This record gives sequence, structure tokens and C-alpha cells, in this order.
Amino acid sequence: MLAPQVPAAAFADWLESWLAAGRLARSGSAWHLPDHQVELDTRDRQRADRLLPWLLDKPFDPPWVRDIAAQLGEPENHTRELLKRLAARGEACQVVRDLFYAPAAIRNLGHIASELTDAQGTIRAADFRDRSGVGRKRAIQILEYFDRVGFTRKIGHGHDEHHRIRGDLPVN
Repeated sequence: MLAPQVPAAAFADWLESWLAAGRLARSGSAWHLPDHQVELDTRDRQRADRLLPWLLDKPFDPPWVRDIAAQLGEPENHTRELLKRLAARGEACQVVRDLFYAPAAIRNLGHIASELTDAQGTIRAADFRDRSGVGRKRAIQILEYFDRVGFTRKIGHGHDEHHRIRGDLPVN
């Protein structure tokens, strides 16, 4: 960890100030130096152009890495690494190890979370599940992703667990 004694809110403020000053940049949820960008070679760009539309076929239920790899006819680890590079470029969002969403789908799910917050002041997994139409496990995975990228913050445990919006959704 970079600075374990610094409170998370202070560290987030520091990152945002460096972003505003142009000393850092952001691609999706990834922070990097302004002149750094993940590059794709021609073959990877062609593979990416084939697979990215599949993430939008069912935007709230995209295919798993294993299914994308099978469609591409390549090993899962090659597909996973390409999707990770696409996530670093802001072209995909890694919700869990082998599940990537299109940024447009994450924005729509973020909008649902915001609507729930506006209506109830908080986001409960069951309400998010019902409103988004995803299953319980997937709703929890998405809410945990929102927590990791700083969009929401989990409060409570077990049946008392809920999430609150704490920042902007970092999606291109």
C-alpha cells in the first residue's frame, strides 16, 4: 500500500487534486501518469473489436471470459489479459476476475444506484437486484465493484448492509 496511515478520504482528495492539476490522469477506474496509455497491437485491436460488442448483447449480463474465449477460439488467459488491457484503457470495466462490463452498462447501472439513493437515501442489494433485473449474486458483485472504484461505500454487515453514493462513477 502506498500510504497506509493516510485516511482514505484524504488520499482520494489528494488524487483528485493531482487530477485537476494535470499531474495524474484516469482511464475508467485506473490512475496513471498523463502521458501513459496502454497500447494494443493490430492483432489485439482486431480481437477487441470482435469481443467488445458481445459485452453489449446483454449489457447487464455480459458473457464470462471463458465464453468469450470460446467464441474467439483462444485460451482463456489470453482473453482475460486482453480484457484487462481494455479495462486499463477505459474500454471495459472489470467487475470480478472473469467478468467484464461495457462502460455504457456500468453507467446505466450507476444511474440505477443513483435513482435508488435519491428515492431511499441508500442502496440495498435486494432493491438494486430488483431494479436492475440482475440476480442477487450479480447485484452484490456490481455493488462491490462500485465500492472498489469509489462510487459507493458499503455500510453495515449482513442483513443491515447497504451502500451510499460517495463520489462520481469513474467510467469513460
